[in-house]
Amino acid sequence: MPHLRPTAIAGLLLLIPAAGALSSCGFHYPTDRVNNISAGVNDRGGDMDALGIRVLARAKGEGQLIGALSNSTTETASLEAISSSASIQAGKFKPVEVTGRGTVNLADGSDVTLTGDFTAGDVIPLELSFSTGQTISLQVPVVKDCYQYTAVPTPTPQGGKNSASAGASSDGAAADAGGAETDGDATFNCSDQAPTPGAVEH
Repeated sequence: MPHLRPTAIAGLLLLIPAAGALSSCGFHYPTDRVNNISAGVNDRGGDMDALGIRVLARAKGEGQLIGALSNSTTETASLEAISSSASIQAGKFKPVEVTGRGTVNLADGSDVTLTGDFTAGDVIPLELSFSTGQTISLQVPVVKDCYQYTAVPTPTPQGGKNSASAGASSDGAAADAGGAETDGDATFNCSDQAPTPGAVEH
């Protein structure tokens, strides 16, 4: 019936754009991608992954490395050392072992401390060195001890002048200044981190 042909052609033309739109979706759905929502920094470039790495500062010049380390190999590996191109030193710490195919949360008692020229809100260069020979270079954000971070246990000093309790300078003056900063400096004030629950803005 000739009078139906234009209708059939119009219907076919409507289906072609829809098919093109569906074919552009592909198989890489957003739910298949790595979710990097984090206040920290990530590196997945080697056998050892650094995930959500941050420095939790409780005072000026005193911090604790937090985040997670993940081992994609079948052999146990460990975080052996931390260094920095800035005026930042790592305190003495026991190597952090990560079993094969395992993950370690650094906030769970690893006691990796840092001292030096930094404070909350800074981004500092750190290099994480592993027993495998891998080194990860990161630009790490420094966060303050507010809200969810208050649940992180305070590290136990391992001794030596570079421990968190020794302060950021060799003469110990920065340690006293750091304590004062926590009480009086707005840098460590938590009130600007999140709105008060139930508060009404005017």
